[in-house]
Amino acid sequence: MTEAVELYVASKGITVDAPEFARQWRAAYALETARRGSSHQPFIPLATITLEALKVLANARLSMKLTDEEAERLNGVWRQLRPWPDTVEGLSALRLIASCATCSNGSYVDMAPLAEHLGIAWDAVLGSEASGFYKPHPQTYLLSVEALAIKPSECVMVAAHQKDLVHARSHGLLTAFIKRPDEFGGVGLGEELEPTSDWDFVASSLLELAELVRKRV
Repeated sequence: MTEAVELYVASKGITVDAPEFARQWRAAYALETARRGSSHQPFIPLATITLEALKVLANARLSMKLTDEEAERLNGVWRQLRPWPDTVEGLSALRLIASCATCSNGSYVDMAPLAEHLGIAWDAVLGSEASGFYKPHPQTYLLSVEALAIKPSECVMVAAHQKDLVHARSHGLLTAFIKRPDEFGGVGLGEELEPTSDWDFVASSLLELAELVRKRV
């Protein structure tokens, strides 16, 4: 995402702290989804939220108004994100044990191309758009589990963000915390290094998680 911002602003002859711009963009959409997840507002896809957040941020940080075409093109960066080094191999290992599905706030329009771009084969793409609710709304978790035709106690929510795990556990799901020290692109930027609760699984990679789960089943 940072590289896309850097390329775009360079083409316009603008100087900007691209990593910080990317973090602020991410924070802006996350704030809006959290607000909607805790309210009764009608559901709108995340792709729409990230697009509007981008337009506002570009105006505030770059002092420019993006055209619809420019905004749509830059917003497409969510479909080309780079995976963590262990992601593809780790998910493949986990899928040998059980079905793996997303429980993401991401839009179908982004999640499907992203999976193809990364070479990830999900068993299902669930979460906000499948449920019609954003996390932390209970239905985001419960309807996603229901779609897999299993009980919450048979489902493991995997996340690098422990607030997500708090909510998942409160609805009966098992939990797995994955440590991602470089989550925000640097030290001291909000990354979560240690577990804050007694999660069912704690690992430093999806490969390690697969080993832990294999020992449990």
